[in-house]
Amino acid sequence: MKREPPPPVLDSARVVAYAFVDDIQYRRSGRLLVDGVLLEHVPRLAICFNLGQNLGAMLLHCDSDWNVLAMSGTASIEDTKAKAEENYPGVASRWVDLNTSVEAALDYYDSMMGSLRCSFCGSRPFEFERGYVEGNAAVICGECIETYYREIHKVP
Repeated sequence: MKREPPPPVLDSARVVAYAFVDDIQYRRSGRLLVDGVLLEHVPRLAICFNLGQNLGAMLLHCDSDWNVLAMSGTASIEDTKAKAEENYPGVASRWVDLNTSVEAALDYYDSMMGSLRCSFCGSRPFEFERGYVEGNAAVICGECIETYYREIHKVP
């Protein structure tokens, strides 16, 4: 199995550190359920910060191709590393700091998403709270649709 580092962004979150844990003996501490199924040992972990709403330090549990299987986390990187250590004893010495900057993460995200942005406000998909509608030559986010609706229905 190849051990390639993760991309700078995983599921709209910028990667700040990662670790390979496929050969660490897994010790379940707590329960992490994904669609009602208990997630056990994973081969990759990444500590990330969401590009959108601040969710604190997120621990992404990934498969060998860096596909995110689940997320847990705490308020800080240190606490998240300590939590990972409970399940993967010895991971503390394996963290690789990637420290992807916000600018580099957004550049990467934009390159992966292409031109998918609201044509009116410029929001990116991770900023769409109410989804979006895509036409032949434009994309409009739910927030802009709501704003437009309120404007055209104003009582003079």
